[in-house]
Amino acid sequence: MGAWGHESFANDDAMDWVAELEAEGLPAVGRALAAVEDLAGEYLEAPACSSAVAAAEVVAALRGRPAADLPEEVANWVAAHPSGSEELVQAARRAVDAITNRSELRELWEEVPDYELWRGAMTDLRGRLS
Repeated sequence: MGAWGHESFANDDAMDWVAELEAEGLPAVGRALAAVEDLAGEYLEAPACSSAVAAAEVVAALRGRPAADLPEEVANWVAAHPSGSEELVQAARRAVDAITNRSELRELWEEVPDYELWRGAMTDLRGRLS
């Protein structure tokens, strides 16, 4: 796992996804969330989960509830765009729930001492999507 912290954007996959956000906008958000939702009940691999978590962070920021450590390029993108739809919010909630409950990303975090920090970050994100 190319991660350097438990925060939503503290990994290579999430930061790679930010380039997609900057290039494609809201369609990239919807696609990242749908990738997790489309696999509901199947094995959710870590790269797709990391992108979906980043997308969910964008949705939370569009709702006016950004993470304290939101990358500058994401904050700038959010400031320049309208808020997301309620449908997008619902998709973000479902994605975070699926990732938190059963995914490779969760399994990877369970193997390291910072699991509780990651779990707390996911709980915080889910709360900001409520």
